[in-house]
Amino acid sequence: MARAPSTSSRPSRSTSSCSTSRCRGFRAWTCCARCARPAQALEAGANDYVVKPLDFPVVLARVEAQLRLRPVSAPGAGPSVDAETGPGTLLAGKYRLGSLIGSGSFGSVYRARHEDLAHDVAVKVLLTAARNSPEALARFQREGIAACRVKHPNAVAVTDFGVTAGGAAFLVMELLEGQSLQDEMQRVGRFSAPRCAEILAPLCAALAEAHGAGIVHRDVKPANVFLQRTPQGERVKVLDFGIAKMADEDARAGTLTVAGGILGTPVYMAPERFRGEKVDGASDVYSVGVMLYQMLAGRAPFGAPDSDLMAIVMMHLHNEPPPLREADPEIAPEIDRIVLSALRKDPRQRPAIASLAASFARAAGRGDVAEAHERGVAQASDVIREGEAAAAHADPATENMVRRRPGLRVTGKKRGRG
Repeated sequence: MARAPSTSSRPSRSTSSCSTSRCRGFRAWTCCARCARPAQALEAGANDYVVKPLDFPVVLARVEAQLRLRPVSAPGAGPSVDAETGPGTLLAGKYRLGSLIGSGSFGSVYRARHEDLAHDVAVKVLLTAARNSPEALARFQREGIAACRVKHPNAVAVTDFGVTAGGAAFLVMELLEGQSLQDEMQRVGRFSAPRCAEILAPLCAALAEAHGAGIVHRDVKPANVFLQRTPQGERVKVLDFGIAKMADEDARAGTLTVAGGILGTPVYMAPERFRGEKVDGASDVYSVGVMLYQMLAGRAPFGAPDSDLMAIVMMHLHNEPPPLREADPEIAPEIDRIVLSALRKDPRQRPAIASLAASFARAAGRGDVAEAHERGVAQASDVIREGEAAAAHADPATENMVRRRPGLRVTGKKRGRG
């Protein structure tokens, strides 16, 4: 469950001094020793914070602010282990931490054992360096709250949250065996359309459930999609709701920001995210479209390993993605059309998340996947309608609470935009 690597360029090892004429843009960060630290920070994950196009001195100041906020590892260093909550530690008197599974910018994930129930779980612990950051703690708490609200078999289940006497915040999740979609993409390269449909349908079903609960994930990417191995076969899981937007948040909080930056992963972010506009489920649709394009073409529509951050931002804002058939003439025109429809600049022109999965599955020749997906979404809508009907016979306060459920738009036939 490690985070996706940065797409920024590797810094040069040159020790030449920095000159004003050279350092005028994002590429200049790699030119000299003075600029190497921001570049290394981006490579280590600081590009989760994306800024709007600004003057270079302002941008550099904001990146340096992120360096103070987030621990930065040296290039090539392995995941860090928090000495206060490392293997062998007993959390909350019941969770015995075992081996380290992975580590991100804010937390480390361990295999753990519930001592009372003799049950294996995954425990995510907020890193010591991030515990004094209100933004980091808010993100950590948000992940637990959002994941608990999305009760879907294709969303990772969070079962507990706590803070130790020493101030270590932790989340307890189901333990998943398998690999991330990112790892699978690195192994396979390009996917067939039918294989994409198998992954897309459960992914979109979980996101549709989240959108119905008033939650926008905002960081859909291959590293946050897990291909779980189970005795019954593969199960797709959506991970990491750490920067999710919930509809019952303060109305003025249109985006989760830190020191002027916008959280997210640039290669997969929708244009409206970079503009700082209010987001809804259509932003997740765009991210799914980028990921689907990458699975089919073997590369993302915008950005390359040597692309700088500003170039990626500008491409998302202004460039149209190349047709998929340029990467593979064998891709059916209808597949191309559906994927590109998810990448429209105007969020109002993108398909709903549920219809995207169904139409793609049919175009890929997987009508069975499309039908199963539609049945699952319909059943979820039925459960919600049953809850509303029960509330109608309850006391007025309960009825109002259900009917005012944020972000929920259900009709007799289908859900609103996902």
